[in-house]
Amino acid sequence: MQLSVRMSAVVLLCTTLSCQTVGISRERGGYAEVSPTVANQMILDNRQVVVLDIRPLEQFSGPLGHIAGSISTPMDSIEKRLPELLPYQSSTILVYGDEAEESKLAASLLIASGFRNIVHIKGGIREWIEKGYRTVLSP
Repeated sequence: MQLSVRMSAVVLLCTTLSCQTVGISRERGGYAEVSPTVANQMILDNRQVVVLDIRPLEQFSGPLGHIAGSISTPMDSIEKRLPELLPYQSSTILVYGDEAEESKLAASLLIASGFRNIVHIKGGIREWIEKGYRTVLSP
């Protein structure tokens, strides 16, 4: 009997507080936000995750490098490149940049354009590197 009461309390608490998946927060723009640690795990667990780097091409190819397998989609050309991204419309898309505001704007733009599963990497490339995750350099 006591176990049933506890379970009911947990269910009530979860529905009241709108339980979320640990490590994932939902932002006002309709996209999710995760830490670099969760993003890295998503990439390792699901090879079909698409990663977009919205920094200018010179930063993508610059000294900080980029996340392996990421697609360079600079913010200043993202609207023009939406047709190229349409095959990924139902995929989970991780978005990162250098500045949080710019990459959050890109995430919101993708949501507004009909993409469903957009996830922003909190802290961008710098936090990715600070957490010890590797980047690759373009030749």
